[in-house]
Amino acid sequence: MKALRRAFETLFFLIERAVTAALYPVCLLRKTLGAPAGVPILMYHQVGGRPSCHDRVSPERFERQIRAILEAGYRVIPLSELIHVLEQGRVADLGRAAVLTFDDGYRGQFAFAYPILRWNRLPATFFVTAGSIGTNTFFPHLSFLNAARASETSPPLAWLPLSWDEVREMAGHGIDIEPHAVSHRSPGDPAAAEAAFEARRSKELLERRLGVLVDLFAYPFGWGAYGDSHRGIQDILRATGYHAACTTVVGLSGPGVDPLALPRIPMEQGDGPFRVRCKLAGAYDWVGAVKSLWQRLAVREGRVDAAHPAGMDTGIRS
Repeated sequence: MKALRRAFETLFFLIERAVTAALYPVCLLRKTLGAPAGVPILMYHQVGGRPSCHDRVSPERFERQIRAILEAGYRVIPLSELIHVLEQGRVADLGRAAVLTFDDGYRGQFAFAYPILRWNRLPATFFVTAGSIGTNTFFPHLSFLNAARASETSPPLAWLPLSWDEVREMAGHGIDIEPHAVSHRSPGDPAAAEAAFEARRSKELLERRLGVLVDLFAYPFGWGAYGDSHRGIQDILRATGYHAACTTVVGLSGPGVDPLALPRIPMEQGDGPFRVRCKLAGAYDWVGAVKSLWQRLAVREGRVDAAHPAGMDTGIRS
C-alpha cells in the first residue's frame, strides 16, 4: 500500500506542476474579466536547516520568493488587515495583496526569514507552538527525527524551537506572534476538554509573556478532511476569544470565506519566480480539492498525537 501511495504522489507531483502552469493564464484572464478577488495567505514552515527536511526552503530561495512577490506587484499586508477587509466584504479593494505566515516557531525562521522580512519592512504572522518556546526539545511530529537517530547524526539546530528573547525581538519589530496550540497535537485528536485547554493555555502564555492581545490561531496540521479543524473546534476557539484561524487547506481567501477556516497556499523549495506568480494568482487552488479527496480515501501518515515533551510549558501545574 505504501508503494502504491508513493507512486501516486510522484505521478501527481509531475502532473500538478504542468496543470498549475497551464491554469495561470486562465486565472489572469478571469481577474481581467472581473472575477471575484481572492488573497493568498502564504504558508511557510522552516527556512534553513537540512536540505532533505520536509517543509523547508533555503534562505536563498526564500529571499528570491519574497522578491518575486514584490516584483509581481503584490503588496504584503498583515493577516489582521485581511481579516478585517473580509468581514467588511471589501476584499476587492485590496488589489494585489498577499499575506505571509510561518508555522511552528523554529529558530531557523528567526535566523533566516526574519532578517529578510525586516530588511524589506514586511509584516508577517508567526504561529508558534507556545509550550515549546524556550526549550531545547525538537517537535515530536518532525519526520526527520527517526532518520537522524538511525544515522546517529544530530538534527539541525535551526529546527529547535524559538527562544522567548527571539519571539520578543520579532514582536517588537512588526511581526505578529499568534498561537499554534501548546503542544502541536492535532486539535481533532484529543477530547474537547483538552482541545479547549490547548487553545486557552497557548493564548494565555503568549499574552502574559509578550503583553499583547492574541486573537488569531493556526490549527496544527490543519486539514479539515482529517478532522484537524471542524465546527466543534471552531466553537471552542470562538468561545476562547479567537477572531480567526488558519488551516492548511489550499486556496485563496475571498468573499464568503469562513474566518475560522482560512485556507492557505504552501510555499516550497521548488517554487521559483514563475511558480510563485502561479500560486499568487490562484492557479494552484485546484490542488486543494484533490488533496481533500485523497485524504478522505487514504490513511494518514505521520504523528499527530504527540504527547507533551519534557520541559514544555503546558501550565498543567497551574
